[in-house]
Amino acid sequence: MMIGRHAQQGMKLVLALLAALMLGGCWDKVDLQDIGYLTAIGVDYKDEKFILYGEMVGFSTVAKTEGGGQFSGPLKWIGHSTGDTVLYAFEELAKSSQYQLSLDNLKSLVIHERAMVKMDEILDAMNRQRASRYTVWLFGTRDDLHDFFATDAIFSHSPLVSIMYTPDLMHQQASMHRPLTMQLFLQDLDERAYTTELTNLSSERGKWAADKKALNLNVARGCFLFVNRKKVGYLTEEEMVGLRWVQPDFKKELLSLRVNNKPVTVGVDRVSSRLTSRLQSNSTSFKLRVKLFIHAVELEGQQNDKDIEQSVSDKVKDEIKRTYEAGLLQRADVYQTKLNLYRYHTAFWKKHASSNEWLPGKGDLSIEVTTKLVNTGKYKLK
Repeated sequence: MMIGRHAQQGMKLVLALLAALMLGGCWDKVDLQDIGYLTAIGVDYKDEKFILYGEMVGFSTVAKTEGGGQFSGPLKWIGHSTGDTVLYAFEELAKSSQYQLSLDNLKSLVIHERAMVKMDEILDAMNRQRASRYTVWLFGTRDDLHDFFATDAIFSHSPLVSIMYTPDLMHQQASMHRPLTMQLFLQDLDERAYTTELTNLSSERGKWAADKKALNLNVARGCFLFVNRKKVGYLTEEEMVGLRWVQPDFKKELLSLRVNNKPVTVGVDRVSSRLTSRLQSNSTSFKLRVKLFIHAVELEGQQNDKDIEQSVSDKVKDEIKRTYEAGLLQRADVYQTKLNLYRYHTAFWKKHASSNEWLPGKGDLSIEVTTKLVNTGKYKLK
């Protein structure tokens, strides 16, 4: 009995030792200070080579310092490399980084217009990286990427406080540009008969200054148009103004106009839009109805509520029409008339509008805009 009990205890001890040997422990531990976290990547394509830019933001620029002091020193570090493929260019960037590069904290991907012919290769390479995620913000640009990333930060705060990293915050006060993650962009690209708009970010100097030094800051200006995964054109800021009135996630816009030859500013709080189609034997026409709910922001002189509503409706209608015609010149269906046929009139779409060359005619879209002034604030109207 005694021998059997000792044998049993010995067996338990052996099993415990074997289990301990199988534990991994911390042999592969990596200190955070030894890792370089890329927060943004820019991709260009020139002379049949991918040019990759990487931006790293130090933890000291993100974390709050004791006493509320500001970080002294560089706010960010920019590197670049070239390669025959995107991932090879990334590997070349890692060789000179002095750190183990990681995409675990990647927040934004910026693609130069020249590289958009390689959009499939770029997105495929990014998604093959385990650490990269579909939730990164996606932008296009026409600027030289070296200048694009060499922007300043207001208040010397973290570079993460910018439109490139938090476009959803800017969208709360101006709904012209719809923020797109890589996931939403791919969903739009793969939607049949859909025209996708990708925001163009530019770097502009002079709007803001610090100690009389002009700051270089990123701003949204215009958009690139994609159909069937191909870039088909580009709309300037002035050409795309009509798109804000059909945004599905509209938040807010200010509109400046003249009413009775006097300046007026109104805030647009809510917008609803609906596109319908009327089929004929071998052709179709479309009607876009838009309704706006506004409040008065600035009025000069005595104004009439009906005059303000009608003037706003006329201005918005003109913007929608100009954007529609500008899109047609780029071979793009910016108001998704083709998608309307595909979803609600499939048989007609298959027979008449399924080819890549089909577009609605210049006169095929009628526009109806109604405006409701719901709040005049402290202004008294006639």
